[in-house]
Amino acid sequence: MHFDVATLTGLIGQTFRQPAAVASEIVKLRLPHAVGWMALGVVTIATVIIISIERLIPGRPEMISDLGGNPFFDALFLGAMTVVFIFVLYYAGLAMGGKGTFGGTLLIMTWFQTIVLVLVVVQMLAVLLVPSIATLVSLAGFGLQLWCLMHFLNVLHDFNSLGKAFGLFALSIIGFVFGLSFILLMVGGAALVGGPV
Repeated sequence: MHFDVATLTGLIGQTFRQPAAVASEIVKLRLPHAVGWMALGVVTIATVIIISIERLIPGRPEMISDLGGNPFFDALFLGAMTVVFIFVLYYAGLAMGGKGTFGGTLLIMTWFQTIVLVLVVVQMLAVLLVPSIATLVSLAGFGLQLWCLMHFLNVLHDFNSLGKAFGLFALSIIGFVFGLSFILLMVGGAALVGGPV
């Protein structure tokens, strides 16, 4: 698979039409983990940049894509959330009898973040061109994200069941919340221990 602009544009369009077929092609890739992490970092930073630009539009409605407001911390937060979610999806999928690999999970989630980036760009264009439907576009984009993710997880772990893929997603959300809470607890505890008496 070539990664030129034309190919990537075609894959993005195909993802919305046939998410399972695209996920199958991505899972077959055998790229080094370092490449996957690098691509994920680039997509995460690009997403935060677009969201930050969107915030500058006066009078825009509140969007699902909104983060905290500081681009640097937004990038760290979004990146950390995605990394935790990758590990949770991988191990939870195996626990449910899935056959996904960690490399496949990394690539699938990197591509999913790419799709999210595209939808955020569409959302920003809607805010600029047709503000009255921007919120509707945001909600439709969120629905498309879930649609693609269910197919991605189904193919990744070879479930042959969108219901089971949704079960993995729900279980992963719970695991993600517990994992993130543990990390925040550890960071808060370390801050208290290291703080002034």
